[in-house]
Amino acid sequence: MSLAARAGELFMIGFRGAAPEDVPEGFLRAEGVGGVILFARNLVSPEQARRLTDRIQSCSAGLPLLIATDQEGGIVLRLSATPWPGAMSLGAAGCTALTERVGAGIARELRAMGINMNLAPVLDVNVNPANPVIGVRSFGSDPGRVAEHGAAYIRGHQAEGVLTTAKHFPGHGDTAVDSHLALTHVPHGMERLEAVELLPFRRAIAAGVDAVMTAHVAFPAVEPEPDVPATLSPAVLTGLLRERLGFDGLIITDCMEMKAIADHVGTAEGAVRAIAAGADLVLVSHREEVQREAIAAVRSAIESGRIPAQRVEEALRRVRAARERVARHGQAGDPAVVGGPDHRALAAEAAAAAITAVGNLDDVLPVRPERTLLLAVDPTPVVEVEEREPTGSPVLRAAAELAPGMRAAGVRREPGPGEVERLVAESAEADLVVVATYLAQRFPGQVALVRALVAAGRRVLLVPQRGPYDLLAVPGVAGAVVMYEDHRLAAEAALRCLLGQAPAPGRLPVALSQ
Repeated sequence: MSLAARAGELFMIGFRGAAPEDVPEGFLRAEGVGGVILFARNLVSPEQARRLTDRIQSCSAGLPLLIATDQEGGIVLRLSATPWPGAMSLGAAGCTALTERVGAGIARELRAMGINMNLAPVLDVNVNPANPVIGVRSFGSDPGRVAEHGAAYIRGHQAEGVLTTAKHFPGHGDTAVDSHLALTHVPHGMERLEAVELLPFRRAIAAGVDAVMTAHVAFPAVEPEPDVPATLSPAVLTGLLRERLGFDGLIITDCMEMKAIADHVGTAEGAVRAIAAGADLVLVSHREEVQREAIAAVRSAIESGRIPAQRVEEALRRVRAARERVARHGQAGDPAVVGGPDHRALAAEAAAAAITAVGNLDDVLPVRPERTLLLAVDPTPVVEVEEREPTGSPVLRAAAELAPGMRAAGVRREPGPGEVERLVAESAEADLVVVATYLAQRFPGQVALVRALVAAGRRVLLVPQRGPYDLLAVPGVAGAVVMYEDHRLAAEAALRCLLGQAPAPGRLPVALSQ
């Protein structure tokens, strides 16, 4: 086959539907697509996932296709049969051996479902408390911590034969804009980038990470052309990642339908420019018509010489090498391991190890349930990458089970003045008010509620349901017991800490500074 005819091998595509008949077999076979990405929309149960991936693999007559998903843990779980902790939970727990065990558990489940590539770990160093898309998906704000835990997560996957992907290169941690929604910039010079953003990626490369995912973020210190994101930059992908960092594995783009690309150069043109810049595998996650347009554009660019033959051959070699690595790992495991008791116990162990006490809580804990009012904000997902349906506050459910004598009430994500006034009045008889906040920096009504409680003379303890940054928004509280994701296991661990039934062994993995 000519190089142009093999253009489809340079693409990973997504589709809608969870049934085997929803697999776009004709498209996969006709274009010779190199990989498929699965989302929550595709994954219902372990057994269903295995049937789906078996059908996908039947579309390849030769090497197995790359079948990937974002099973990061925490707020990004495409199948949550086991409520795996996220990166910041593991960073707070502070034990790389635990991170490696969790990484192995996640990989074992993926492999059992026929998924051979994880688009994780996130190696962004979250130094910006206002970051809207990374946050608790990061291991923390210290580059060394992120590097150590990222390498451990990779080792866990390697032990189970699942490919890993370090993302989002060169680093999405110091941004205040979500690249799903717009193009953003990291303006720092090379000295700072080397010390902070690049360190975890260097460590991941040394650990043998299989792939690196690009960030749709501009880095003017590396790419002098204005408003050119890393995904489209030869200076970033070839000059920095290949030549300076010495990475010879697979470079995969973040989804090219994200607005940072689609609204600036377009998905099809972006695919051409990404491959020309040094990417090997282009991710187009959603619409088949856009996927077809992008493959056709790349094919045309190969035929015209706009993408040099040598560049195409390099990309094909790396995609093929990744698929050969998958083939060497052999058959998938038993779907029955997914969500099994050993994995759920490991997830619970990690959740308990992450719970973090902030402030001197000796005279606050344990709480007296009959003298405590719990106000819990409904943690409705706000980040596109989450793919979760609202399920209400797990803190309320945990309190009902573990402290049935505690008064508790739900709070809207953005309570208005009337709701705030009513809740302050209801707290009059409580010795302590526990407020389970949720991204309070983004929702002023939550801040107004806490401030009103403090102003009324109430003693307030926070339980941030998504990391410690809420403490920056609401000074004057007695302290906090921090969760890092609004999952049931984290909520139960936090409640046990409040009740004096368990310690809070975690340590803040981020610097709390404004």
